[in-house]
Amino acid sequence: MTLSEKIFYLHAVLPFSQLGPEELLIAATAFYPRNFQPGTVICPKGETMNKLYVRVGGSLTDDRGRIMQAVVGTTCLLTGQPTPLTILAGSEGYRGLLLQRGKFFTLINECPVLLTGFFKIPLLGIDYGDTPATAKP
Repeated sequence: MTLSEKIFYLHAVLPFSQLGPEELLIAATAFYPRNFQPGTVICPKGETMNKLYVRVGGSLTDDRGRIMQAVVGTTCLLTGQPTPLTILAGSEGYRGLLLQRGKFFTLINECPVLLTGFFKIPLLGIDYGDTPATAKP
Protein backbone atom coordinates (compact mmCIF):
# COMPACT_ATOMS: atom_id res chain seq x y z
CA MET A 1 0.00 0.00 0.00
CA THR A 2 1.37 3.40 -0.94
CA LEU A 3 1.71 6.36 1.38
CA SER A 4 -0.98 8.16 -0.63
CA GLU A 5 -3.40 5.27 -0.12
CA LYS A 6 -2.75 5.24 3.62
CA ILE A 7 -3.43 8.99 3.77
CA PHE A 8 -6.66 8.47 1.81
CA TYR A 9 -7.94 5.72 4.15
CA LEU A 10 -6.96 7.54 7.34
CA HIS A 11 -8.52 10.81 6.19
CA ALA A 12 -11.83 8.99 5.67
CA VAL A 13 -12.36 8.26 9.40
CA LEU A 14 -12.57 10.18 12.65
CA PRO A 15 -10.42 11.38 14.30
CA PHE A 16 -7.86 11.31 11.48
CA SER A 17 -10.17 13.38 9.28
CA GLN A 18 -9.51 16.29 11.67
CA LEU A 19 -5.78 16.33 10.91
CA GLY A 20 -4.09 18.86 8.69
CA PRO A 21 -2.00 17.67 5.70
CA GLU A 22 1.32 17.60 7.59
CA GLU A 23 -0.18 15.76 10.57
CA LEU A 24 -1.89 13.29 8.26
CA LEU A 25 1.44 12.58 6.60
CA ILE A 26 3.03 11.93 10.02
CA ALA A 27 0.19 9.57 10.91
CA ALA A 28 0.25 7.69 7.60
CA THR A 29 3.98 6.99 7.86
CA ALA A 30 3.47 5.37 11.28
CA PHE A 31 0.77 2.90 10.15
CA TYR A 32 1.37 -0.35 8.30
CA PRO A 33 -1.16 -2.42 6.29
CA ARG A 34 -2.19 -5.94 7.22
CA ASN A 35 -4.75 -8.45 5.93
CA PHE A 36 -6.49 -11.08 8.07
CA GLN A 37 -8.39 -14.15 6.88
CA PRO A 38 -12.03 -14.59 7.99
CA GLY A 39 -12.29 -15.74 11.61
CA THR A 40 -8.69 -14.89 12.52
CA VAL A 41 -8.46 -13.98 16.21
CA ILE A 42 -7.14 -10.43 16.45
CA CYS A 43 -7.17 -10.26 20.25
CA PRO A 44 -8.48 -12.94 22.64
CA LYS A 45 -10.71 -11.97 25.56
CA GLY A 46 -8.63 -10.91 28.55
CA GLU A 47 -5.53 -10.02 26.53
CA THR A 48 -4.13 -6.52 26.23
CA MET A 49 -4.38 -4.93 22.79
CA ASN A 50 -1.08 -3.57 21.57
CA LYS A 51 -2.24 -2.05 18.27
CA LEU A 52 -4.76 0.43 16.91
CA TYR A 53 -6.78 -0.89 13.95
CA VAL A 54 -8.23 1.32 11.20
CA ARG A 55 -10.51 -0.47 8.74
CA VAL A 56 -9.65 -0.41 5.05
CA GLY A 57 -11.93 -3.30 4.07
CA GLY A 58 -13.92 -6.10 5.65
CA SER A 59 -14.77 -5.93 9.34
CA LEU A 60 -13.78 -6.79 12.88
CA THR A 61 -16.39 -8.50 15.05
CA ASP A 62 -16.73 -9.86 18.55
CA ASP A 63 -17.34 -13.54 19.22
CA ARG A 64 -21.13 -12.90 18.90
CA GLY A 65 -20.66 -11.48 15.39
CA ARG A 66 -21.33 -7.84 16.30
CA ILE A 67 -19.44 -5.54 13.92
CA MET A 68 -17.05 -2.99 15.38
CA GLN A 69 -16.55 0.56 14.15
CA ALA A 70 -13.82 1.71 11.73
CA VAL A 71 -11.26 2.53 14.45
CA VAL A 72 -10.74 -0.21 17.05
CA GLY A 73 -8.46 -0.31 20.05
CA THR A 74 -8.47 3.22 21.38
CA THR A 75 -10.13 2.35 24.68
CA CYS A 76 -7.75 -0.50 25.46
CA LEU A 77 -4.67 1.40 24.33
CA LEU A 78 -5.55 4.49 26.35
CA THR A 79 -6.49 2.62 29.54
CA GLY A 80 -4.21 -0.43 29.32
CA GLN A 81 -7.16 -2.62 30.28
CA PRO A 82 -7.54 -6.09 28.75
CA THR A 83 -10.23 -6.66 26.13
CA PRO A 84 -13.56 -7.74 27.62
CA LEU A 85 -14.31 -9.90 24.55
CA THR A 86 -12.60 -11.72 21.71
CA ILE A 87 -12.00 -9.68 18.56
CA LEU A 88 -12.04 -11.54 15.23
CA ALA A 89 -11.77 -10.78 11.53
CA GLY A 90 -15.30 -10.81 10.09
CA SER A 91 -16.75 -13.32 7.64
CA GLU A 92 -15.25 -11.42 4.69
CA GLY A 93 -11.86 -11.04 6.38
CA TYR A 94 -10.28 -7.77 7.44
CA ARG A 95 -7.91 -5.33 5.77
CA GLY A 96 -6.59 -2.65 8.01
CA LEU A 97 -3.96 -0.13 8.87
CA LEU A 98 -2.27 -0.97 12.15
CA LEU A 99 -0.37 1.23 14.58
CA GLN A 100 1.83 -0.18 17.36
CA ARG A 101 1.03 0.93 20.93
CA GLY A 102 4.27 2.91 21.35
CA LYS A 103 3.74 4.74 18.08
CA PHE A 104 0.13 5.41 19.11
CA PHE A 105 1.31 7.48 22.06
CA THR A 106 4.01 9.18 19.99
CA LEU A 107 1.41 10.11 17.39
CA ILE A 108 -0.93 11.55 20.05
CA ASN A 109 1.98 13.62 21.35
CA GLU A 110 2.80 14.91 17.85
CA CYS A 111 -0.86 15.39 16.83
CA PRO A 112 -2.81 16.28 20.01
CA VAL A 113 -6.05 16.83 18.08
CA LEU A 114 -6.19 13.01 17.80
CA LEU A 115 -6.66 12.59 21.53
CA THR A 116 -9.68 14.87 21.63
CA GLY A 117 -10.92 13.20 18.45
CA PHE A 118 -10.74 9.75 20.02
CA PHE A 119 -13.07 10.95 22.77
CA LYS A 120 -15.62 12.03 20.13
CA ILE A 121 -15.92 8.45 18.92
CA PRO A 122 -18.68 6.55 20.75
CA LEU A 123 -16.86 4.18 23.08
CA LEU A 124 -19.07 1.37 24.24
CA GLY A 125 -17.61 -1.92 25.36
CA ILE A 126 -14.55 -1.70 23.19
CA ASP A 127 -15.12 0.41 20.16
CA TYR A 128 -18.49 -0.73 18.82
CA GLY A 129 -20.06 1.30 16.07
CA ASP A 130 -23.34 1.43 18.01
CA THR A 131 -24.01 4.46 20.16
CA PRO A 132 -25.09 3.81 23.77
CA ALA A 133 -28.72 4.51 22.83
CA THR A 134 -28.74 1.81 20.14
CA ALA A 135 -26.29 -0.64 21.65
CA LYS A 136 -27.15 -4.32 21.54
CA PRO A 137 -26.86 -6.38 24.74
